[in-house]
Amino acid sequence: MKKIFSLVILTVLYTCSYAQASRVQKAQAFFTVSSPGTQFVDDNGNKVPIEPIVDRFIYIECKCNGKPKIDSVWYNGVLFTASVADQEEKAANIGIKKDNGKPVLVKAKKGNHIWRIGLVQAGGKTLRHESVKKILIKGKLDKARFSYTIVSETELSTPDSY
Repeated sequence: MKKIFSLVILTVLYTCSYAQASRVQKAQAFFTVSSPGTQFVDDNGNKVPIEPIVDRFIYIECKCNGKPKIDSVWYNGVLFTASVADQEEKAANIGIKKDNGKPVLVKAKKGNHIWRIGLVQAGGKTLRHESVKKILIKGKLDKARFSYTIVSETELSTPDSY
């Protein structure tokens, strides 16, 4: 009986440790806000309000053998479509933080890999960048399913905001 119990415990521990090896180690969300071109005016000379362009992307660090498959990304319940791109380097210079002007670097730990997830809102009106409280990423790494939550995103400067 003790041998069976020990075997069951060892099997559970082995399975849990293997499952954790291919999950997301760390994830960071970023966005930029830019204004398109020239300010338009109507027939009466009044300025037409311009919708800012909000570009959102996420960097994930994981230990996996292949490209992650992202099933869904939700920002406060708003669905975004995702495309995954390989970050060739072990460290990436993402940009400059808008609030303090410091560069943002993402570095992978030894044995890990960095992936960039580009996001586009699936449809409807544009999600305001101030309103993001919870970002939920669901997908598959190797053969293991994962769900990862991010609770904040960092605004980066754009060339027109220097």
